[in-house]
Amino acid sequence: MTLAFPCNQERAKRARASETKSNAAAARPLQVIIFTPLGAGGQGGIDRMMDELRRAFQIDRFANIRTYFITSRGSGSILLSPLFLANAILRLLLLRLLGRVDVVHINLSSFGSTYRKLILTRVARACRLPYVLHLHSGQFDQFWDSRKGMLKREIDLMFLRSQRVIVLGNYWKQVVSERIPQCSGKLVIVPNATRTANFKDLSVMDEGANILFLGRLGPEKGVPQLVKALAALGAKSGWRATLAGDGAVNDTRAAVEQAGLCGRIAVPGWVDSARVERLLRAANILVLPSLSENLPMSVIEALAHGVAVVCTPVGALPDIIEHERTGLIVKRGDVEGLSASLGRLIDDPDLRRRLGENGKALHRTQLDIEVCAERLVATWTASVHAGGR
Repeated sequence: MTLAFPCNQERAKRARASETKSNAAAARPLQVIIFTPLGAGGQGGIDRMMDELRRAFQIDRFANIRTYFITSRGSGSILLSPLFLANAILRLLLLRLLGRVDVVHINLSSFGSTYRKLILTRVARACRLPYVLHLHSGQFDQFWDSRKGMLKREIDLMFLRSQRVIVLGNYWKQVVSERIPQCSGKLVIVPNATRTANFKDLSVMDEGANILFLGRLGPEKGVPQLVKALAALGAKSGWRATLAGDGAVNDTRAAVEQAGLCGRIAVPGWVDSARVERLLRAANILVLPSLSENLPMSVIEALAHGVAVVCTPVGALPDIIEHERTGLIVKRGDVEGLSASLGRLIDDPDLRRRLGENGKALHRTQLDIEVCAERLVATWTASVHAGGR
């Protein structure tokens, strides 16, 4: 006859209960609220990135992840943004009440975006929900340093109380750790990403140079310098360019006309995602001479399409663009250097092809959206465990 001691029976019972609870927790989907500014189809880089994630989380490998994308600012007039913010708060509270949220993912930019996220993070903390900050702005360092007094303390507190802070590259990791050393241990680098591009006719790389700019037209993206650099190419044959984006469209058209380049340069204004795809398929050079950046989606998209990249070494771009290997790097504001780099690519289809192939290989291994989604899931899971799911 076997004797069962009461204390051993109790320990076994507790162990079985703990195991059952752990298995149930593992089987339950990880539920994530993702705050995005304008919503599906939004023009900005954050919304384009979030649209990519929406599609990624629909595939079978992420079946155990349940995401709720909630608009925090809304498109249209800024006067309507308080209504979108109020709706975002109500949805957060409702999902918390229903037990349908484990972690909150907060996309963060400068100015109004930060002020809205200060409110959302306070609500998350009041609900005892762990949250992750995802820093996107290319000028957040300047914005952060310019805030004073209570506002500065609130921004610092928002970072301090987060479970993780996602940054897009090493420069931004340094920005946060220098300002709040206590956050150094919870900084995670997850670069922007896109889907692998659909078929591209490789003969495009051997045709005449087709130069593409994608972004907000204006001084911050180096567009005035770009127009001057293109004008400096003079009568060099075999190139055309498209400068697509919102912003200073009329000013850019006027500068192109003044430079006598209307026959070579198109300035269509803002273009939708379908038109962007067509432009990338036809392009063999992507140029982005920005004065400041975080990690622009246009460069990631160009790498996915095997397009040779010319850019400045700002923000997280040096993490992915290695000079002479995955692109060409020029100094900020250097019109002569920009013109020379474009001239090299115009004259040398083999160089365009080599840079494009290297960039496409980099995208496939590090910048594909499914790779990014896996990193985000790991970050959310760690945040939930740290917050005591």
